[in-house]
Amino acid sequence: MNNFRKTAIIVGILYIIGTVAGFLFKMVFTGSIHNDLNLLTQVAANENQIIIGALFLLIMGLALAMVPAMMFPVLKKHNEALAIGYVVYRGALETITVVAITISWVFLTVLSQQYTSGAPDASYLQTFGSLLLKGNDTIGTISQIIFPLGALMFYFILYKSKLIPRWISGWGLIAIAWG
Repeated sequence: MNNFRKTAIIVGILYIIGTVAGFLFKMVFTGSIHNDLNLLTQVAANENQIIIGALFLLIMGLALAMVPAMMFPVLKKHNEALAIGYVVYRGALETITVVAITISWVFLTVLSQQYTSGAPDASYLQTFGSLLLKGNDTIGTISQIIFPLGALMFYFILYKSKLIPRWISGWGLIAIAWG
């Protein structure tokens, strides 16, 4: 098996891991928490679920951050500047946003413990918890800028290099322009 085939298999596995972990985080473990009016009580009641969800989010972020690292040796042969940009945007910046969101979910569990322990004047904790989730939305918005830029670099290199059929990378370029 040649190195490109090994890299392709590893990248495919990383994408599958990232996709499954992201689905589990959003749909299974934390999806119902987002819109709950009594956020911290709900987090306290589902603390293990939140921690497991945060772990899946971290797994997703790390798996997807490894994709540019694995692809760099292949992509740099075709356009080193864009390959570096891809690693920076998708490997580093996107990972930082995922880690920040993960930390805020774990921090929600700490806030929920204080809130449910009957701390005096705990009403501000509920507000702070809501702000943490809104902060996640803001970080997610930043990620919605970072992701397309990295993906644009990736699909452009794939299109120019013909490493995959052009219609597939062209489809990716159209998706970036569309979305």
